[in-house]
Amino acid sequence: MKWEIKYNKKDGIVAVKTSGLITWDENKLMAQEVLAAAKYHTTKKVFVDHRLSKPDLSILEIDELPSLLKQIGVGPEYKVAILFDPASPQSDNFTFFQNVSTISSLQFRVFSESAEAIEWLKAEA
Repeated sequence: MKWEIKYNKKDGIVAVKTSGLITWDENKLMAQEVLAAAKYHTTKKVFVDHRLSKPDLSILEIDELPSLLKQIGVGPEYKVAILFDPASPQSDNFTFFQNVSTISSLQFRVFSESAEAIEWLKAEA
């Protein structure tokens, strides 16, 4: 998987665009880099564009992702919007990830529209 991280100063959002297969190890590395960027820019808002990516994770790995994210320092104070392609055969994996994240008290939401994701990130809690 490849990724590119940018910071939108106007909205205070760290954005990452990914492509390729999302594997466990690469997802962990990307999450660590994104978290470091968010800390550097002192923001708790993250936008992840996975439309050009395909999850290569088992359902058990997806279930464990919230635990991994907590271990590297992602807490409930972070708002993470994930943009995915609803036509993807793996679209159910994104919904499942949102559900297990919610159960783990993490603020991860999946969206099929960029504007809706950005609006949710900008909304105050």
